Amino acid sequence: MALVTCAAPAANAQEAVIAAAADVMSGVEGGGVGHAAGVRRMRTTLRLGAEGYVDEFPHDVLGLAAIIELEPTASIGADLRYIRLLGESFAFHVGAIGIIAPTHMIGASFGVAYRLAIGESFKLNLGPTGNVYFLGADLPDDRVLWQGMVQVGALVEF
Repeated sequence: MALVTCAAPAANAQEAVIAAAADVMSGVEGGGVGHAAGVRRMRTTLRLGAEGYVDEFPHDVLGLAAIIELEPTASIGADLRYIRLLGESFAFHVGAIGIIAPTHMIGASFGVAYRLAIGESFKLNLGPTGNVYFLGADLPDDRVLWQGMVQVGALVEF
């Protein structure tokens, strides 16, 4: 028994890989009533956060970010994404998104991005993203607010 234990190869520990992410998003939204009825330009949005994965499963990534909606008034929130990488260049995501101030809305997020590698640890992202808000104090009665946007950003791995 002692020979088997001593002769066994050492196990490699899993290593977490973390990346900083920054994106700018803009597009159109719909589902509102009154002055917000119809399709209109959505607020420009900043997404600042991190993505991470375990080196044994490099195609399964989790992302967490702060959401800051700008102009004409500001709001803040967060999103949590599961990101599935297809090869080196494409990333699909689904997740939850929420605006928490000044009022709250909760919904789902989905999208795809092309990731252009520039160097070993830096990537540019470009792709469509959609959000659907279905719960919250800032939604009109029996309405779903939807957003379709283009997301442009950068990713830096540590």
